[in-house]
Amino acid sequence: MSLNAGQLFLSSYNNQDNETSTDFSLTLAVPVTKAKKIRLLSATIPNLFMPFWTNDRTWVFSVNAVNYTMTFPINRRWSTIADFTAFCNAATVGLFAAATPSACPVVLSYNADTNQLTITANTPGQVIIMPPWNWNNTFGNSVSYNANYRLGFTSSRPAVGTTSLTADGFPNVFNRANVLYVVTNVSATSNNDNNVANVMARIPVNIGWGGVVNYENLHLDFEQDVFVPNFKELRIQVLDEDYQPVVQATNAYFSLTLGVKYDDDKTK
Repeated sequence: MSLNAGQLFLSSYNNQDNETSTDFSLTLAVPVTKAKKIRLLSATIPNLFMPFWTNDRTWVFSVNAVNYTMTFPINRRWSTIADFTAFCNAATVGLFAAATPSACPVVLSYNADTNQLTITANTPGQVIIMPPWNWNNTFGNSVSYNANYRLGFTSSRPAVGTTSLTADGFPNVFNRANVLYVVTNVSATSNNDNNVANVMARIPVNIGWGGVVNYENLHLDFEQDVFVPNFKELRIQVLDEDYQPVVQATNAYFSLTLGVKYDDDKTK
């Protein structure tokens, strides 16, 4: 028997050991055969994503000719910008206190009027240099300085300040991503600036942290060619807008409905 139903109801609830709610595989009860097109019809996913992940957790800059590296935790969030700056500035256990090669001698402040962060050296007159933001969006891999960009230091050239240095952009320390890309092993023909050809859908994150994203695909004309017409194994992965994997708790279940259009040529 083969499955020729028009809809596939999938959930990360049925994932395997060592898989997550945003990177999982499953086996259909019976195979799909002679599929021609596939489309994401709907999706439900909790917005419990932490703001930093492995690809953008490193913050690098120099003070008084010493290069400091700070590493943000990937397992926590901040409710307010005041909570965030307090975390960075905390003595002994704060972000700057735990920097390498030694504690970074600065404090971080936020200006609500301009929506910008400012780094101020503890010793007046010291020079702060923020390196140019550098990044590549190779699937599943990116380089350092992504945290610089997330915190608002977006210049492609080194930014220099004496005693203090203010970001040119805004601090994005609450939302992991504005959109999510759903990637599968059966979809094909997507086109983007990252050459990820198996993106099946783009889901806007239109609710704050702690809410549930509910997505309904109203674009009936947009369908993806299937990579193979016959399949039983499905792999689902969720990427952020930089095409990097996003991760959240395994029990934050991701449910989705796929629509399948079949080849109506019975001679094949």
